[in-house]
Amino acid sequence: MLNNLPVGRYYVANSNIHRMNPLSKIICTVLFIIMALFGIDLKTSFALSLLVLIMILNSSIPFKIFARAVWALRYIIIIMLLFCALFGLPVAGSIAFIINFVLIVLYTIILTMTTPPTELIYGFEMFLIPLKLIGIPTNKVALYLSMALRFIPTLLDECARIMKSQASRGVDYYHCSMSGKIAAIKGIISPTIKSSVLKTKQLISSMKLRLFSFGRARTNFRINKWHFFDTYLIFIHILILMVIVVRGLVV
Repeated sequence: MLNNLPVGRYYVANSNIHRMNPLSKIICTVLFIIMALFGIDLKTSFALSLLVLIMILNSSIPFKIFARAVWALRYIIIIMLLFCALFGLPVAGSIAFIINFVLIVLYTIILTMTTPPTELIYGFEMFLIPLKLIGIPTNKVALYLSMALRFIPTLLDECARIMKSQASRGVDYYHCSMSGKIAAIKGIISPTIKSSVLKTKQLISSMKLRLFSFGRARTNFRINKWHFFDTYLIFIHILILMVIVVRGLVV
């Protein structure tokens, strides 16, 4: 289940989405999240689902990867359904909210799987440039965000390795009682945290050995060009967002 969440993993391919500028992909992702938060109705969710499907087809990423990601979210979806039923929320609105949540996860997967970590840093740094006007070090914020995304698959792989190690020692995660599952989860948390701290120290040492510094100007290995497809896709996202906003005001 843990390995079914591909957030933070880069998938090598030569697609339209892969060739996009990292900044345009981040802008489209932000616009899509705003659309998903504003459009809490089934018609809008259906339209956003078509948009995500088109993005998936243009990314050249196997559809089964996204299907496994949705399957990995099944327990979260069940909890959200129970939460909506408990508070007596409208059925249509609850279903639309859950669909939009899944779509946001899928869109984020598209962003991270079509953009290398180094290019994500560049994209975040360019996107956060306006914050420099109020004295916020955007290069540090961009690096922290990209590192956080990069460590997600590392942590998931580490958890999966620990679970297999404990399973080989007789720990049963699927056929034990609830108290047994809680005890098994506690046994995963501690070694995972220790491993994360160790990997963080190794990363810091590696960056020091490479004389990494925020105070020095840095260049990019790749030249991130802005293509027509970048402008076209951003325009489509803005147009859809405007339709959702206008439709919400009219209703």
